[in-house]
Amino acid sequence: MAIYVLRRLALTNAIKIFSSFEIRKATWLLAVIPIVLVSCSSTACQDGAVGGGSDNPRHVVIVLDKSASMEYLVNDVLSGFNNLVDQLPDSSFVTLFGFESIYGLSMIFNHERANAVRELTINDYQLGDGTPLYDAISGAIAQVKTNSVNRTDEKILFVIISDGLENSSTKYDLSDTRNSIQRQIDNGWDLRFYGLGADAASEATSLGIPLSDGSSFAPSQAGVDDVFDDIAGSFTQSRTKPKCVRAIP
Repeated sequence: MAIYVLRRLALTNAIKIFSSFEIRKATWLLAVIPIVLVSCSSTACQDGAVGGGSDNPRHVVIVLDKSASMEYLVNDVLSGFNNLVDQLPDSSFVTLFGFESIYGLSMIFNHERANAVRELTINDYQLGDGTPLYDAISGAIAQVKTNSVNRTDEKILFVIISDGLENSSTKYDLSDTRNSIQRQIDNGWDLRFYGLGADAASEATSLGIPLSDGSSFAPSQAGVDDVFDDIAGSFTQSRTKPKCVRAIP
């Protein structure tokens, strides 16, 4: 009988010790799991970013309206562009075109590494007159294609920013420009149209740019800021994947 009682006591103590160990182990696991989830979420964010998980360089091309109607947005455009460049990864490249009807399409920056792009100033952004939108888009696409012929691995984000409708093109018409845009979409380019005003945004549809990539923004400082913030966000968060959900300990 005494031996039986001792065995029961020994078994009870063993169960208590084991239970205590399991509780401590479970507590440790609960403390560690959120950290692991944060780490996994961070990786997921990187994979979900445009170009994430790929060694291919990113090239953002901006075709920027310099017509007279942009007069009240000059300072906002300068600060918005400069803030965008500050947010881009050092491994990305920047090309900037300006366009208006007096001097046509002009290249301000040509495939410059983001961390080497100088500040955009008022001397770079002298306004002209009309809005030769078709000439600007088709001409810019042609130049980028020519200049990137030996950079076939590059991922191109092609952005058009304008506050007005086409009114002064002489080289290309709507059909030419639609065809040029469609060919580059088929080639894997990400093309977007940002209209500063409802009328300008309607150009996205006529140009054949997918509606999800054509956005209307207010012709104001806040609207310009939103445009450049949206472009910058393309390099940190995928437009097609859900945002990362982080577990905080």
